[in-house]
Amino acid sequence: LPEGYMETKSIALNYGIESLGWTTDAYVNLPGGFDIHLNFLIREPKYRAFVFRPTFSDGVTEEYNFSGNNVTGLHKVEFTIEPSYSFKSWRFWLTARYVGKQFINTTNTLFFNGRWETFGGINYKLSKNFRLKLNAINILNQKGASGNIGSADLVTDTAEYKNYLMAGKFIRPFTVELGV
Repeated sequence: LPEGYMETKSIALNYGIESLGWTTDAYVNLPGGFDIHLNFLIREPKYRAFVFRPTFSDGVTEEYNFSGNNVTGLHKVEFTIEPSYSFKSWRFWLTARYVGKQFINTTNTLFFNGRWETFGGINYKLSKNFRLKLNAINILNQKGASGNIGSADLVTDTAEYKNYLMAGKFIRPFTVELGV
């Protein structure tokens, strides 16, 4: 093919995902209506048997092997702390969650940095079946994205992706919600 020419090739793939991890989940009921929920997750999500060999129109066959690479869109570390306070019909709560680095592509050359997610709310129990809720999402108004970039799956040189504007799935901006 002429220099600089790019070809797209679609092929069916069959591969696996494996992960070894540890989760610690604790609920602590403290005196005076205070509770705290702690959750810690550490895992190692990897591709297994992820090898393919496409043959292009010029007869050249390339091998791509992503076995052992980190699975895109999954983080290795997550930590959540959720304190709450209940008094009569009222409940006040906060959640702070750290989500670690997530790889964007199968070559693991592009990634989203880790980030904090913050939530909070006030609940009022009107009756056995009805509650009023006032919730705040993304209290610290963190910016960030998640997901993957399909067109970057084979990228090894990330220079062309620096300061490159792309559409994707972004974390929600600061939002206040009222619910019944």
